[in-house]
Amino acid sequence: MRITTLLENSLHPNRTDLKAEHGLSFFIELTDKHFMSDVGASAYFAENAKQMGVDLTSVDALAITHHHYDHGGGLERFFQENPSATVYLRWAPKADYIAEEAHSMSVKYIGLDQAVLEKYANRITYLSENTEILPGVHLLTTISSVYPKPSGDNRLKMRSGNQTVPDTFAHELVTVLVGEQGLVILTGCAHNGVLNLIEATRQALPGQPIQAVIGGFHLRHENLRAVQQIGEVLLNMDIPEIYTGHCTGDDAVAVLKSVLGDRLHRLHTGLVITV
Repeated sequence: MRITTLLENSLHPNRTDLKAEHGLSFFIELTDKHFMSDVGASAYFAENAKQMGVDLTSVDALAITHHHYDHGGGLERFFQENPSATVYLRWAPKADYIAEEAHSMSVKYIGLDQAVLEKYANRITYLSENTEILPGVHLLTTISSVYPKPSGDNRLKMRSGNQTVPDTFAHELVTVLVGEQGLVILTGCAHNGVLNLIEATRQALPGQPIQAVIGGFHLRHENLRAVQQIGEVLLNMDIPEIYTGHCTGDDAVAVLKSVLGDRLHRLHTGLVITV
Protein backbone atom coordinates (compact mmCIF):
# COMPACT_ATOMS: atom_id res chain seq x y z
CA MET A 1 0.00 0.00 0.00
CA ARG A 2 1.37 3.39 -1.03
CA ILE A 3 0.00 6.59 0.51
CA THR A 4 0.90 9.91 -1.10
CA THR A 5 0.30 13.07 0.93
CA LEU A 6 -1.13 15.42 -1.68
CA LEU A 7 -1.69 18.16 0.88
CA GLU A 8 -0.78 19.05 4.45
CA ASN A 9 -0.04 22.27 6.32
CA SER A 10 3.71 22.05 5.72
CA LEU A 11 5.97 21.07 2.83
CA HIS A 12 8.29 18.07 2.71
CA PRO A 13 11.86 19.46 2.78
CA ASN A 14 12.54 17.92 -0.64
CA ARG A 15 9.30 19.08 -2.28
CA THR A 16 9.41 22.85 -2.22
CA ASP A 17 7.88 22.77 -5.71
CA LEU A 18 4.51 21.87 -4.12
CA LYS A 19 1.91 23.97 -2.30
CA ALA A 20 0.82 23.66 1.32
CA GLU A 21 -2.21 24.99 3.16
CA HIS A 22 -4.24 24.29 6.30
CA GLY A 23 -5.78 21.05 5.10
CA LEU A 24 -5.24 17.37 4.40
CA SER A 25 -5.46 15.08 1.38
CA PHE A 26 -4.16 11.56 0.69
CA PHE A 27 -3.98 9.46 -2.50
CA ILE A 28 -3.83 5.73 -1.75
CA GLU A 29 -2.69 3.03 -4.17
CA LEU A 30 -4.18 -0.33 -3.21
CA THR A 31 -3.62 -3.66 -4.94
CA ASP A 32 -5.99 -2.94 -7.83
CA LYS A 33 -7.83 0.24 -6.81
CA HIS A 34 -7.07 3.88 -6.15
CA PHE A 35 -8.71 5.66 -3.24
CA MET A 36 -8.56 9.18 -1.81
CA SER A 37 -9.17 10.58 1.63
CA ASP A 38 -10.00 14.31 1.77
CA VAL A 39 -9.23 17.09 -0.70
CA GLY A 40 -7.90 19.94 1.41
CA ALA A 41 -9.31 23.46 1.50
CA SER A 42 -8.84 24.42 -2.15
CA ALA A 43 -7.61 23.19 -5.53
CA TYR A 44 -4.02 22.90 -4.24
CA PHE A 45 -4.36 19.13 -3.83
CA ALA A 46 -5.06 18.79 -7.57
CA GLU A 47 -2.16 21.07 -8.52
CA ASN A 48 0.15 19.02 -6.32
CA ALA A 49 -1.20 15.78 -7.80
CA LYS A 50 -0.27 16.97 -11.28
CA GLN A 51 3.19 18.01 -10.10
CA MET A 52 3.69 14.58 -8.47
CA GLY A 53 2.40 12.57 -11.43
CA VAL A 54 -0.76 11.42 -9.67
CA ASP A 55 -3.66 10.77 -12.05
CA LEU A 56 -6.86 11.91 -10.33
CA THR A 57 -9.01 10.33 -13.04
CA SER A 58 -7.84 6.94 -11.72
CA VAL A 59 -9.48 7.45 -8.32
CA ASP A 60 -12.26 4.90 -7.74
CA ALA A 61 -13.67 6.47 -4.57
CA LEU A 62 -13.12 9.46 -2.30
CA ALA A 63 -14.07 9.77 1.37
CA ILE A 64 -14.38 13.10 3.16
CA THR A 65 -13.59 12.42 6.81
CA HIS A 66 -15.85 15.16 8.17
CA HIS A 67 -17.87 18.16 7.04
CA HIS A 68 -15.18 20.87 7.46
CA TYR A 69 -13.75 23.06 4.71
CA ASP A 70 -10.10 22.07 5.26
CA HIS A 71 -10.96 18.49 4.27
CA GLY A 72 -13.65 19.08 1.66
CA GLY A 73 -12.95 22.56 0.28
CA GLY A 74 -11.44 21.08 -2.89
CA LEU A 75 -14.52 19.00 -3.72
CA GLU A 76 -15.59 20.94 -6.80
CA ARG A 77 -12.11 20.65 -8.30
CA PHE A 78 -12.17 16.90 -7.62
CA PHE A 79 -15.49 16.54 -9.43
CA GLN A 80 -14.03 18.49 -12.36
CA GLU A 81 -10.94 16.29 -12.48
CA ASN A 82 -12.64 12.93 -11.93
CA PRO A 83 -15.80 12.06 -13.91
CA SER A 84 -16.99 8.93 -12.14
CA ALA A 85 -15.73 8.25 -8.59
CA THR A 86 -18.31 8.16 -5.81
CA VAL A 87 -17.70 10.59 -2.95
CA TYR A 88 -18.61 9.34 0.52
CA LEU A 89 -19.56 11.45 3.53
CA ARG A 90 -21.10 10.51 6.82
CA TRP A 91 -24.76 11.44 7.08
CA ALA A 92 -25.48 14.09 9.71
CA PRO A 93 -28.38 16.43 10.49
CA LYS A 94 -28.14 19.61 8.45
CA ALA A 95 -26.39 22.42 10.32
CA ASP A 96 -23.90 25.22 9.82
CA TYR A 97 -20.53 24.27 11.27
CA ILE A 98 -18.81 27.27 12.83
CA ALA A 99 -15.79 28.18 14.94
CA GLU A 100 -16.21 30.74 17.71
CA GLU A 101 -13.02 32.59 18.60
CA ALA A 102 -13.42 33.86 22.17
CA HIS A 103 -10.37 36.15 22.04
CA SER A 104 -11.70 38.07 19.04
CA MET A 105 -15.44 37.46 19.49
CA SER A 106 -15.56 36.33 15.85
CA VAL A 107 -17.58 33.55 14.24
CA LYS A 108 -16.29 31.74 11.16
CA TYR A 109 -18.18 29.30 8.93
CA ILE A 110 -16.00 26.19 8.56
CA GLY A 111 -18.43 23.78 6.89
CA LEU A 112 -18.59 22.45 3.34
CA ASP A 113 -19.87 24.47 0.39
CA GLN A 114 -23.54 23.50 0.28
CA ALA A 115 -23.89 24.70 -3.32
CA VAL A 116 -21.23 22.20 -4.41
CA LEU A 117 -22.93 19.37 -2.50
CA GLU A 118 -26.21 20.17 -4.23
CA LYS A 119 -24.63 20.57 -7.67
CA TYR A 120 -22.99 17.13 -7.53
CA ALA A 121 -25.60 15.35 -5.40
CA ASN A 122 -25.75 12.42 -7.83
CA ARG A 123 -22.05 11.70 -7.16
CA ILE A 124 -22.33 11.72 -3.35
CA THR A 125 -23.31 8.87 -1.02
CA TYR A 126 -24.05 9.56 2.65
CA LEU A 127 -23.30 6.73 5.08
CA SER A 128 -25.03 6.01 8.37
CA GLU A 129 -23.42 2.65 9.15
CA ASN A 130 -20.03 0.96 8.84
CA THR A 131 -19.46 0.19 5.16
CA GLU A 132 -16.76 -1.46 3.05
CA ILE A 133 -16.83 0.81 -0.02
CA LEU A 134 -14.00 -0.93 -1.89
CA PRO A 135 -12.20 -4.21 -1.19
CA GLY A 136 -10.16 -3.46 1.93
CA VAL A 137 -11.48 0.10 2.39
CA HIS A 138 -13.79 0.48 5.39
CA LEU A 139 -15.57 3.68 6.43
CA LEU A 140 -16.73 3.53 10.03
CA THR A 141 -19.54 5.63 11.45
CA THR A 142 -19.81 3.79 14.78
CA ILE A 143 -17.33 5.59 17.02
CA SER A 144 -17.03 4.83 20.71
CA SER A 145 -16.60 7.37 23.53
CA VAL A 146 -14.31 5.32 25.72
CA TYR A 147 -11.76 8.16 25.86
CA PRO A 148 -12.32 11.95 26.20
CA LYS A 149 -12.62 14.07 23.06
CA PRO A 150 -10.07 16.86 22.60
CA SER A 151 -11.12 19.77 24.82
CA GLY A 152 -9.94 22.28 22.22
CA ASP A 153 -12.97 21.31 20.16
CA ASN A 154 -15.17 23.32 22.54
CA ARG A 155 -14.79 26.33 20.23
CA LEU A 156 -16.40 24.39 17.38
CA LYS A 157 -20.19 24.67 17.18
CA MET A 158 -23.23 23.75 15.10
CA ARG A 159 -25.81 26.37 14.23
CA SER A 160 -29.34 25.51 13.11
CA GLY A 161 -31.77 28.40 12.83
CA ASN A 162 -31.38 30.51 15.97
CA GLN A 163 -29.87 27.67 18.00
CA THR A 164 -26.12 27.19 18.45
CA VAL A 165 -24.83 24.10 20.25
CA PRO A 166 -21.46 22.36 20.66
CA ASP A 167 -20.44 20.28 17.66
CA THR A 168 -21.11 16.60 18.37
CA PHE A 169 -18.86 15.53 15.47
CA ALA A 170 -21.52 13.05 14.38
CA HIS A 171 -20.36 13.99 10.85
CA GLU A 172 -16.94 12.37 11.33
CA LEU A 173 -16.03 8.93 10.03
CA VAL A 174 -12.99 6.69 10.37
CA THR A 175 -11.19 5.39 7.28
CA VAL A 176 -9.57 1.97 7.71
CA LEU A 177 -7.42 0.36 5.01
CA VAL A 178 -6.60 -3.35 5.10
CA GLY A 179 -2.97 -3.96 4.18
CA GLU A 180 -0.78 -7.02 4.00
CA GLN A 181 0.80 -6.31 7.40
CA GLY A 182 -2.33 -5.04 9.16
CA LEU A 183 -4.76 -2.15 9.34
CA VAL A 184 -3.99 1.46 8.50
CA ILE A 185 -6.22 4.12 10.11
CA LEU A 186 -6.66 7.54 8.48
CA THR A 187 -7.94 9.97 11.08
CA GLY A 188 -8.70 13.24 9.26
CA CYS A 189 -8.83 15.49 12.34
CA ALA A 190 -9.86 12.90 14.97
CA HIS A 191 -12.35 15.32 16.52
CA ASN A 192 -13.85 12.36 18.37
CA GLY A 193 -10.38 11.63 19.77
CA VAL A 194 -7.68 9.56 18.10
CA LEU A 195 -7.94 6.90 20.81
CA ASN A 196 -11.68 6.54 20.17
CA LEU A 197 -11.04 6.15 16.43
CA ILE A 198 -8.59 3.36 17.17
CA GLU A 199 -11.12 1.74 19.52
CA ALA A 200 -13.80 1.99 16.81
CA THR A 201 -11.45 0.20 14.43
CA ARG A 202 -10.77 -2.57 16.93
CA GLN A 203 -14.49 -3.08 17.47
CA ALA A 204 -15.31 -3.12 13.77
CA LEU A 205 -12.37 -5.30 12.68
CA PRO A 206 -11.45 -7.34 15.77
CA GLY A 207 -8.32 -9.41 15.98
CA GLN A 208 -6.45 -7.59 13.20
CA PRO A 209 -3.20 -5.81 14.05
CA ILE A 210 -3.01 -2.05 13.50
CA GLN A 211 0.08 -1.22 11.48
CA ALA A 212 -0.23 2.57 11.29
CA VAL A 213 -2.31 5.59 12.27
CA ILE A 214 -2.04 8.56 9.92
CA GLY A 215 -3.61 12.03 10.08
CA GLY A 216 -4.42 14.97 12.30
CA PHE A 217 -5.22 14.51 15.99
CA HIS A 218 -6.59 18.02 16.78
CA LEU A 219 -4.43 18.54 19.86
CA ARG A 220 -3.13 22.06 19.16
CA HIS A 221 -5.42 23.59 21.81
CA GLU A 222 -4.93 20.74 24.28
CA ASN A 223 -3.20 20.80 27.66
CA LEU A 224 0.23 19.27 27.07
CA ARG A 225 -0.15 16.94 30.05
CA ALA A 226 -3.25 15.53 28.37
CA VAL A 227 -1.24 15.15 25.15
CA GLN A 228 1.40 13.21 27.06
CA GLN A 229 -1.26 10.89 28.46
CA ILE A 230 -2.59 10.25 24.96
CA GLY A 231 0.96 9.47 23.84
CA GLU A 232 1.39 7.00 26.69
CA VAL A 233 -1.80 5.18 25.74
CA LEU A 234 -0.64 5.07 22.10
CA LEU A 235 2.70 3.71 23.24
CA ASN A 236 1.00 0.87 25.13
CA MET A 237 -1.12 0.08 22.05
CA ASP A 238 2.13 -0.98 20.36
CA ILE A 239 1.24 0.51 16.95
CA PRO A 240 4.47 0.48 14.90
CA GLU A 241 3.99 3.67 12.86
CA ILE A 242 2.18 6.91 13.67
CA TYR A 243 2.21 9.87 11.26
CA THR A 244 0.66 13.14 12.35
CA GLY A 245 0.46 16.83 11.58
CA HIS A 246 -2.21 19.21 10.22
CA CYS A 247 -4.31 20.08 13.32
CA THR A 248 -2.19 18.25 15.90
CA GLY A 249 -0.05 21.31 16.59
CA ASP A 250 3.73 21.63 16.79
CA ASP A 251 3.87 21.61 20.59
CA ALA A 252 1.69 18.50 20.76
CA VAL A 253 3.76 16.77 18.07
CA ALA A 254 6.88 17.45 20.13
CA VAL A 255 5.29 15.95 23.24
CA LEU A 256 4.10 12.88 21.33
CA LYS A 257 7.59 12.50 19.86
CA SER A 258 9.10 12.55 23.35
CA VAL A 259 6.81 9.67 24.33
CA LEU A 260 6.68 7.62 21.14
CA GLY A 261 10.22 8.14 19.86
CA ASP A 262 10.93 6.63 16.46
CA ARG A 263 7.35 5.44 16.08
CA LEU A 264 6.18 9.02 15.50
CA HIS A 265 6.69 10.74 12.14
CA ARG A 266 5.74 14.22 10.95
CA LEU A 267 3.38 14.59 8.00
CA HIS A 268 4.29 16.94 5.15
CA THR A 269 2.87 17.76 1.73
CA GLY A 270 4.73 15.47 -0.67
CA LEU A 271 5.48 12.74 1.87
CA VAL A 272 5.04 9.21 0.46
CA ILE A 273 4.36 6.41 2.93
CA THR A 274 4.67 2.71 2.07
CA VAL A 275 2.89 0.45 4.54
